[in-house]
Amino acid sequence: MVDKVKWRRVGLALADAALIAVSLWIAYYLRFDGAVFSQFRNQYFAVVAVFIAVRIGLFWLFGLYRGILRYASVGEMLAIIASVLIGSLVLFGANFLASKFISVDRFPGIGRYLPVDDNTRGFMRIPLGVLVMEFTFTLITIATVRFSRRVLIYQVLNIAEETGAQRPRRLLIVGAGDLAETAVRQIVSAPNRAWKPVAFVDDDPEKKSLRIHRVPVAGSLDDIPSVISRFSVEEVLVALRNLSPSRLREIVDMCEDARVRVQILPSVQDVMSGRVSLNQIRPVEIEDLLGREEVTLTLTDERNYIRDETILITGAGGSIGSELCRQLVRLGPKCIVLFGHGENSIYEISQELKRQGAGDVIIPVIGDIRDKGKLNAVVDRFQPRVFFHAAAHKHVPLMEADPDEAIKNNVRGTRNVAQAADRIGARKFIMISSDKAVRPTNVMGATKRVAEMIVFCMAQHSKTQYTAVRFGNVLGSRGSVVPLFRRQIAAGGPVTITHPDITRYFMTIPEAVSLVIQAGSMNHQRRLYLLDMGQPVKIVDLARNLIRLSGFEPEKEIEISYTGLRPGEKLREELVTRGENVKSTDISKVFATEPEFVDETYLASECARLEEFADQQDAEGIREILRSLVPDYGPEATYETAEAAPARQSSFNVVEGVS
Repeated sequence: MVDKVKWRRVGLALADAALIAVSLWIAYYLRFDGAVFSQFRNQYFAVVAVFIAVRIGLFWLFGLYRGILRYASVGEMLAIIASVLIGSLVLFGANFLASKFISVDRFPGIGRYLPVDDNTRGFMRIPLGVLVMEFTFTLITIATVRFSRRVLIYQVLNIAEETGAQRPRRLLIVGAGDLAETAVRQIVSAPNRAWKPVAFVDDDPEKKSLRIHRVPVAGSLDDIPSVISRFSVEEVLVALRNLSPSRLREIVDMCEDARVRVQILPSVQDVMSGRVSLNQIRPVEIEDLLGREEVTLTLTDERNYIRDETILITGAGGSIGSELCRQLVRLGPKCIVLFGHGENSIYEISQELKRQGAGDVIIPVIGDIRDKGKLNAVVDRFQPRVFFHAAAHKHVPLMEADPDEAIKNNVRGTRNVAQAADRIGARKFIMISSDKAVRPTNVMGATKRVAEMIVFCMAQHSKTQYTAVRFGNVLGSRGSVVPLFRRQIAAGGPVTITHPDITRYFMTIPEAVSLVIQAGSMNHQRRLYLLDMGQPVKIVDLARNLIRLSGFEPEKEIEISYTGLRPGEKLREELVTRGENVKSTDISKVFATEPEFVDETYLASECARLEEFADQQDAEGIREILRSLVPDYGPEATYETAEAAPARQSSFNVVEGVS
């Protein structure tokens, strides 16, 4: 392979040498209108080797023999211009010096081979016109060779498209900036093109009617429907930086009305070194249309409580736990103990992190938070300083059917982990809670509320800093409706929704985890943090968007059916219980409240009874104790109608700020 590359470079250098020789001869020929005197023919043969040596040497210095012809770029064109120009300056200087210092008097034999000036008896200069024309012809011929293959490939592909040999999809590109230009450049240079860019649209009025890689900017974003029609567009690629979700929704709606598929490029921040590649083009996802500004993890050095610490994550294989692993490894921990009972999920996240180079940081451990002996053994061995408690049963209908399992995992398990953190004097304990703990109408929500109470009771006497973070649904998690809807759409429908008026708060998993980590950086004991979930989303609207993004028409091609509210399900979720005063923090989208005081003796007694009923699988006994522990737990509120439900604001009211 090395020899092949070497001989390819030698062949290209020989071709360049021939082009330089031809360019110099043409310069002489044109300078003297085709009548090249014998002395100038002699001069040509005497100096052509010098021209070749100078130019080939400069081409090598400028790296023109290290590139690949089919990928010749603007950078290579600039290198050609610079090397040819510098070569001409060198040759001009050499010509001037030779005419001054080389003479027949000094070198008598020179007159037999080179023309001399009878007046000066010195070496006759190469005519200036020859030097100028040689520069021009050399530049043109060398550049032509370098770019001819790329141009020919481009033209051949276009001819193939017109004759039907290849039928790439006609592509409209939304955006006409650097991101779009890079995408088009890669598309047109790809060996087997899947797309043919036919037009751009961009809201910058200065770009209108301009062309990028011969593709016209045909209008603004509002002109998308007409541009699709005018250019017979078959597919749309969104390549805009910092595009708001609402604007993206408008673009998707226009394309859906035109029955055209939409793809998207990630933002520049998501692409290393600002580069894009064709394999990063992906369909628009429901997360893109969420209507929220994405939050990225930003911890200052002063607030980075992860660096050089041992971290333990329970439920590390779950959707929240695994994302915690991904984000925490970037903050410089000493090690992260991945604790979970699902061997496959723990294996998958550990392998993913190893592929990313974090293999020396992570320690996968298979265990169950309900197994106090195993949990304590792991904690004693690794002595974690920071606990993230993400393990929990979250599926509402399943926990209604088996409330004993909710108690064993969400109550007993939380108590085991919280006590382990206190026993070894851990620095921080951060529990992942749920909006279903607010005015719970189901066993799952009530057990999460009890879990919060356990954590905050521990905070009343422990040196460990105990906090909980409460938020709503996350898109794409295992308990989310989105994966279910996608499976139903793939099966041809119907998409099932419990109630036409049901709403939920949503955020993406990375955003939720980022805010959880940032909330943990605040040094407050016994604090409940709430994430601003934004505006609630109607599940039926979510379903319709997913159906459209999958290329189908809601109600016509994919049916939506309503099954009725399930046991324990509410029409609307909340993040704050009555009497909780929410305060702002110095972290955007993170709010705080101090939970009510709970008698520790009473809580311990009732939790012991709960666990006893759970071991006996006494569902009624469990619900009775939950009602006494959580006064606003009421299954009777499950089936509230849309008309009866009180109007609730975005997430909660903020009454004052705290740092």
